[in-house]
Amino acid sequence: MKIYRYIQNYKVEILDQSFELETDVNLKKTAKISFYDINNNLIETKKYGVVDLEFIYNKILNKESIDISKCYVKNFSLSDFRIKNNLNAREKVDLIDFTAVDSIFESEKMIDFTLGNFIGIKADFSNTHFGLGNLSFLKSEFGDFKVLFKGSSYSEGNNTFQYVKFNNGNVNFDNSTFENGNLSFVNTYFGDGNSSFKNIHFGNGDVSFAFSTFNKGNITFDKSIFNGDLVSFSKVDFGTGKVDFRRVIFGDGDIDFEEISLAKKNKLVFRRANFGSSSVSFRDAHLEGCSVDFEEAEFKNGKLNFFKLTAQSLSLNHCFLNCNIDMRIDDCHTIDISQSIVHNIIDLNPGLTKMNIHELNLSGVRNMGDIFIAWDDNHVLDLISNQKSTTLHEKAEQFRLLKEEFRDTGRYIDEDIAYVYFKRYELKSEYELAKEKGLLSLLLFMPNFIFQRLVFDKVGLYATNPFRVLFSIVIVNFIFSLIYTLFYSEDNTLTCLDYHVSFTEKVLENLYFSAITFFTVGYGDCSPLGFFKILAPIEGFVGVFLMSYFTVAFVRKILR
Repeated sequence: MKIYRYIQNYKVEILDQSFELETDVNLKKTAKISFYDINNNLIETKKYGVVDLEFIYNKILNKESIDISKCYVKNFSLSDFRIKNNLNAREKVDLIDFTAVDSIFESEKMIDFTLGNFIGIKADFSNTHFGLGNLSFLKSEFGDFKVLFKGSSYSEGNNTFQYVKFNNGNVNFDNSTFENGNLSFVNTYFGDGNSSFKNIHFGNGDVSFAFSTFNKGNITFDKSIFNGDLVSFSKVDFGTGKVDFRRVIFGDGDIDFEEISLAKKNKLVFRRANFGSSSVSFRDAHLEGCSVDFEEAEFKNGKLNFFKLTAQSLSLNHCFLNCNIDMRIDDCHTIDISQSIVHNIIDLNPGLTKMNIHELNLSGVRNMGDIFIAWDDNHVLDLISNQKSTTLHEKAEQFRLLKEEFRDTGRYIDEDIAYVYFKRYELKSEYELAKEKGLLSLLLFMPNFIFQRLVFDKVGLYATNPFRVLFSIVIVNFIFSLIYTLFYSEDNTLTCLDYHVSFTEKVLENLYFSAITFFTVGYGDCSPLGFFKILAPIEGFVGVFLMSYFTVAFVRKILR
């Protein structure tokens, strides 16, 4: 587990004691510094060599490598250096192999590395503390080597790395802490090396990487913590490397990933991340061909915006979704919300926007909120039927989920359609299960399968379409009357019909007999004889069944 250096303040005591550096340089004075946390509890006390600014400035002038590790540096300023040496205010200053490991910088105004040109083979600020005063690396440039700020801490002022160019070396800020002040990496350029911001506590200030550019290297913010009012990655080009925000904790400030871009076939990962109660926006994010993964992430009662997002896949699998989600996505092949808990609104209704989605996985969703989706506008049948990773049973359960959702929101036509497909896929699932169990099981199941397919489904669409049942009633009446006509003989006859009458009279009389038999209102004037005594009760039973079916379907429509 990471133990952060929560340095809130510190005290400096200058001692008249010499201090020898690891470079064999002997400094005249020693700084005894005590570090305190926010509750004014002592964290640690350390001794540093007090380095004179002229010592550093002479090194710069003489183009010598600079190593001020374990030193206390006050009022360092490249701007002052330029003034003292009559240099142009916009001229870059070469800093060769600049090393300040386990040092401390402070200033009455600004710790100023503006327009610093870090050259040589390294730049190392590991475990260094930047204290009193703002910190500026504005428009600085680092060579093609490792740039280390790992374990560094920042207790006072704003910190800017705006327009910094890191070129092609790895950049490492792992295990750093920013307690107060804003942090800016606006318009910063990261080259082909990896950029690591693991286990960072970003403190209470705003953090912005807006308009920054990353190239080929991987980017990670794994396990970092953001607490400011704004975390902005707006319009960042993340390049071709993997982007990892796994297990990141975001506070209750606004989180902005609007208009970000990422190379095709890449990944943007937020697995097990914890988002606060404010706004999280991926509006207009250009992630064509990329996967965006929020698996097991937690969203509190804020807003999550994917409006006009373009991506290959979006996974909110196993998430806790207590926020309002705008999922009116421009283009995404697969959206996976499976096994998630929904407590608020998921808006998938395109309205006037155009949405191009191929698959939508809702299997295992526990819906305690509302899912705004339209059967026709969203092409729901295709979204679920096209799924390659789900079983027939899982597809059925998704239609059931949507059926319940449509009912709760009063969209009864969509509810009926969803219910029909729920029952169809449920039946298909049962058929496949019987098939897997063996031939005997399949044979035993077939009568049930055929009956449901023909009667429940084809006749009345599972009691959702009374007009279809009514049409089936007419067809059945006609079929039975046709049977009576075709098989009419001296033995198989009706008491109300002479055997020698014309064919037309036979047809009309048999239609009449079929109707009174079907509706079970006979036999006062016309009774069956012969084989018709067997056929007529069958028709009567079918009639009672279909009339009951019609009544159920009709009443269901009316009552809603």
